[in-house]
Amino acid sequence: MHLDIDDTAVTFRFDGQIAGRYVYADDFKPYLHPLNTPAGHTVSLASPHDHKHHKGLMYALTVPGVNFWEERPTAPHELVGRQRHENFGTLLESGDEIGFDEEITWLPVDGGEPVFRETRTVTCRIDAAARGFLWTWNSELSVLHETELTTSVYSVRQTDGRLVNYHGLGIRFRREFGCTGGNLLLINGHETPIGEGSGSTPASAEFQGSIDGIWPVVRAAVRISQEMPNGLFVMDKPFAFMGCGPSNLGPVPLHAGTSLSERYTIQVFDVGPA
Repeated sequence: MHLDIDDTAVTFRFDGQIAGRYVYADDFKPYLHPLNTPAGHTVSLASPHDHKHHKGLMYALTVPGVNFWEERPTAPHELVGRQRHENFGTLLESGDEIGFDEEITWLPVDGGEPVFRETRTVTCRIDAAARGFLWTWNSELSVLHETELTTSVYSVRQTDGRLVNYHGLGIRFRREFGCTGGNLLLINGHETPIGEGSGSTPASAEFQGSIDGIWPVVRAAVRISQEMPNGLFVMDKPFAFMGCGPSNLGPVPLHAGTSLSERYTIQVFDVGPA
């Protein structure tokens, strides 16, 4: 595998194909798109007409007064935040595993006091046994002042009455994974109705979706594994999305001088005929 780096993105390549492209020069937040299986199926979607701020595989949060997720205010006096790319540190440009360390500053778009300084590490390697690419996404956020992680005004109420938020590491899936059936959710390896997945705290959550235009129908899958007991948010109507985050089950206080450590593994793989 090898990396190609230009003025806007880092492209992860394997055997002449793109495993994924990490766009670091976005105005609001870095993200991975396209995110592909080894067979070449793109599982991600970026800036769809219904949610411009949904950008492939991305990581974002909100704090009081600054919204790093929606890319627009959702409350009076709320500022729009950005994750500003500062530089790349260690680069693994070729070999069995490739990737980078990145320094990021979280601050309001129009300037102002930074909220976090982050060291983000993203790597990728081929997982031949699983017919997939194995990614890691580690975020170490240094908290610069007293604050808390907040939940969205658009948090979704579940059938049991709980509100579940959707911030953290999340992926917007390709269009036909939403609202068409043919999907499968596995929580810790066990098949689970998609409507019952949100609000759980799984070690792993796997979303399989059916690909249009190929007969017999084949599936592609994304499995997110986490070291933290973060809440899961997942849906497939009216569109498909899955993510895990520290504030998905409620606000989280953060103290100046502490760190928030987030460690995820993302497997992107081909499943075969449905």
